[in-house]
Amino acid sequence: MDLGPGCVVGPFCRFEGRVRVGAGNRFGTGAAIGGAPADRKYRGENTGVVIGMRNRFFEYATVHRSTGLGTFTSIGDDNFVMAYVHVAHNCRVGSGCVLTNGVQLGGHVTVEDGANLGGLTGVHQFTRIGTTAMVGACSYVTKDIPPFVLAAGNPCLVRGLNFVGLKRAGTQPEVTVSLKQAFRLIYRSNLNLTDALSRIETELIPASKPGQGLEHLKRLLDFIHTSERGVELRTSAAVADGR
Repeated sequence: MDLGPGCVVGPFCRFEGRVRVGAGNRFGTGAAIGGAPADRKYRGENTGVVIGMRNRFFEYATVHRSTGLGTFTSIGDDNFVMAYVHVAHNCRVGSGCVLTNGVQLGGHVTVEDGANLGGLTGVHQFTRIGTTAMVGACSYVTKDIPPFVLAAGNPCLVRGLNFVGLKRAGTQPEVTVSLKQAFRLIYRSNLNLTDALSRIETELIPASKPGQGLEHLKRLLDFIHTSERGVELRTSAAVADGR
C-alpha cells in the first residue's frame, strides 16, 4: 500500500492488495479498501485501487480492486463517499462527487465529475452517471443518466435538468439556456433520439459559442453517442407534459 502525506486513517480500517492513495484523504471507522472483487471471473490477477487526493470515506465504506490484469478501480479527488457505500470492481469515480449513505455501485460503473447520488441508490453494472447529474435517493439506475439532468425513482425516471447542481458548479445563465433547449428536444419534442440529436447538432451547436454552452452541448452529445447500455429516456409525467 502507498499512502500519501496527510492522510488520516480511523480505527479498524483495512487496506488489501495494491492500493495507491494520494494526499489528504480521510478514512472513517471500518473503511475497507482494496478487497478482492466479487466477480466470478477474478482469478487472483494483479489488480488494484487508485485513489486521488482529499477524499472523505465515512464509516464502513468499501472499495474493491478490479478484475483484469493490470487494471484498477479508480476514484478521483475531493469526493464524499459516505457510510456503507460500496464501490465495486473496475468502477471509475471522477472528482467532486457525492455518494450518499448506502449507495451501491455495481462493477464497471462510471460516475463522472460532480455527480451526486442520493442515499440507498443502486447502480447496475456497466452503467454511467454523467457529469453534474443528480440521482435521487432510493433509486435504481439501469441505463446511463445523461450529464446535467435530475433523475430519480424505481424505475429511474428523468425529472428535468439539475438546476441546483448547475448553479453550484458556477454555470452561466446562457449555458443553462442552451441545456434547456437541448433537454426539450430530447425529452419533450416527441422526436426520436436520433432526430433530437440531429437537431442539436444542426441548430444548437452552430448557434453556441465557447463559454456560452458549446462545451456543455458537445459533452452531452458525446455522452449519448458513446453510450453502450443506452441513455435513460423514460420521464416523469411532469416532464412528458412539458411542466
